[in-house]
Amino acid sequence: MGNVGFFSNAFFGFILVFLTLCHISRQFGSYKYLLVNFQVLGFIFATFEYLFHTFLHTYNASLIYFSFSRPLGLSNFTMEWMMGIYTGLYSATICQLAIQFIYRYWALFDTPKIKYFHGWYYLIWVSYYSFFGVLWAFAVGHFFAMDDFGREYLGGEILLRYERNITDIPVLGLIAYEGNSIRWRNVYGLSLMTLISTIQYSIILICGQIMYEGMRIKLSLLSAQSRRLHKQFFRALVIQITAPTIILFCPVFFMIYAPFADLEISFPSCIIQSGFTVYPAIDSIIMMSCVSEYGRALKKVYRNAKKFCAVKIPKDVSKDVVGANVITTKL
Repeated sequence: MGNVGFFSNAFFGFILVFLTLCHISRQFGSYKYLLVNFQVLGFIFATFEYLFHTFLHTYNASLIYFSFSRPLGLSNFTMEWMMGIYTGLYSATICQLAIQFIYRYWALFDTPKIKYFHGWYYLIWVSYYSFFGVLWAFAVGHFFAMDDFGREYLGGEILLRYERNITDIPVLGLIAYEGNSIRWRNVYGLSLMTLISTIQYSIILICGQIMYEGMRIKLSLLSAQSRRLHKQFFRALVIQITAPTIILFCPVFFMIYAPFADLEISFPSCIIQSGFTVYPAIDSIIMMSCVSEYGRALKKVYRNAKKFCAVKIPKDVSKDVVGANVITTKL
C-alpha cells in the first residue's frame, strides 16, 4: 500500500502543483504557497512510508508501531527516530490545514493580515507547523521507546504473529499499564499528541464556524469571481478536514486510547494505517474537484498538448505522396 500511496501522491500532487504555479497562480495570490507547501509535505510523508514500511498492531493494553525495513543499513535506534519523524509529518499536515483555515478567515474578515503570508513572514507558518511536527515526533520517539518491560510484554506477540524477534527490529509502543500501575511515560507522550491535535482542531472549528456564519454578508461585497473562489476554497477545506477526520483520524485516536481499556484483543491495524499513505493524493483530488479553476486549467493544458502533438502534413507534401501512390498503382 505504501507503493500505491507514494506513486499516486507523486502523480496527483505534481498535477496540482504544476497547475497552481504555471496556470492559475494569479487567481490564488499568496494562497498558492500554502497549497504547494501542503503537497510537498504530503509527498515527503508518502516517501517516508515508501521507504520504511511501518506497521501498527493492537495487542491488549498496547499499540505497537514497528517496521521490518532497514534502508541504508540504519540501526534500530535510528530507524525508531525515523518512524517518529514520520508521525511528526502527519502532525505537520494537520497544522497546515489549520493554517489554511486561518488564511481563508483573514482573507474574508481581516484582509490586511494577509501580509503575514508574504515574503519572509511566511517563515512564521513554516516554523509553526515545523514546531508541532518536531514536538509530535519527540513525543513518539522518546516516550514510546521500548524498555525491558515493553520488550518482555510484546516480544511473544511479535514472535507469534510476525515470526520476528523484538530485539531484531525497530519497535515503538504505547503500553498503558505495567502491572497495576499506569505507565506515566507513555501517558506523557499521549498527552502531548492530544494537546497538539486539540490546538489544531480548535483553530479549524473556530475559523470554520465564524466563516460559515459570516460568509454570506462578506461575500456579497466581493466580485463574482472572488465570491466563487472563496466558496470553492471553503468547501474544499471542509471536505479536506471532515472526510479524513471521520475515516482516518478518529479510528486512529480510538486505537491510541484503546490500550487503556485493557481489552484482550490482538489484530493488525494496517488497514486503517494504509489510508494515510493515499491521503495526500486524495487531498489533491479534493482540491482539484472543488475549485473550478483547476478544471479549466487542466482542459487548457490538454488542448495545448493535443495541438502540440498533432502531426500536420504540408499540402505540397500530401500531393507528392498521393502522386507517388498513383504511380505505384499504375506500375
